[in-house]
Amino acid sequence: MKKLILLLFLSFTLPTYALVDKKIDTPANRAILNKVEKAYNKMRTLQAKFAQFNSKMKDDLQTGIIYISRPGQMRLAYEKGSPLEFVATNGAFIYHDKDLEEVNYFDLNSTPVEWILRDKLVFDDAGFVVTDVQDVLDEYYITAHKKDAKELGELTLIIDKDTMELKQWDVLDMQGIKSTVSLFDIKQNIPIDKKIFLFHNPYKN
Repeated sequence: MKKLILLLFLSFTLPTYALVDKKIDTPANRAILNKVEKAYNKMRTLQAKFAQFNSKMKDDLQTGIIYISRPGQMRLAYEKGSPLEFVATNGAFIYHDKDLEEVNYFDLNSTPVEWILRDKLVFDDAGFVVTDVQDVLDEYYITAHKKDAKELGELTLIIDKDTMELKQWDVLDMQGIKSTVSLFDIKQNIPIDKKIFLFHNPYKN
């Protein structure tokens, strides 16, 4: 399960921006994308409870608190005595397994998390393709993949229409396995102690 949780964040590489597929480049979809951009870019910090699960491990649900400070900082603090820890800071994405006493460092730009932690979210550029925009009941769904590398997977952002807050993101790989992080009790633009995003490798002097 630990490897599946890690794959939730590392299943494909996202660039900074996205290019809208011509097939869905309609005035209605453009209006949705512009609305999401405007609202999302007003969010500088976020604190929320989260539930994380993987379609291959349906009986395993991980919960905790997520902290985000844009640009580039995030921490997932797990509950229920989980040995896992994820921290994004100083351009790195850090995976810490306390049981194995193991710390792995990844380039933040090589993870899906990079997209939601950018200083500015923009849906128009040649490096990435927005493939679907859905207006369903009280939510917007925006799906995208890396240009010329669809085999690396797809990311879907789910936005609450009433609050215009990010409430969930899904990662779907080529094997059809979907990993999901859902957010609850969301608080935006509140002060977050910078110490939350500090990470010290406990296995190095």
